[in-house]
Amino acid sequence: MRPADEDLASRRPAWEALSEMFLDNDPALSRQWRAERLAGSPYSLDQLEHILVDEVNPVCRYNLMPVAGEWAGFNSEWLEARILHRLHSPLRFLHRLAMRRLAPDLREEWRATRDAIVASRGAGPKGT
Repeated sequence: MRPADEDLASRRPAWEALSEMFLDNDPALSRQWRAERLAGSPYSLDQLEHILVDEVNPVCRYNLMPVAGEWAGFNSEWLEARILHRLHSPLRFLHRLAMRRLAPDLREEWRATRDAIVASRGAGPKGT
């Protein structure tokens, strides 16, 4: 998989779709949209999980904290800037040591999203 800053045209829609999992609402409501968008991406399921865990989660996870309040969505320019800033941080190795794994409820939602991606790819010409 190419580095994020060399693959922005494909990464942006994936970031946007995956960031929907971090909004203050039921992520299952946007699962089908998210799965269809991700199914159309050039990334494998493992690559999508990497993007979720190592790129989107570290930037968006704080939105799920109780003090964050209700959030309608992430500004795509902000999301891209924060992800790229974090990926280019000289302290990136410390970020990997920090809480980089998904919270249990997000792991469940990711499993359901993966299943929906597989189903969507199986129904279309791309396959799994």
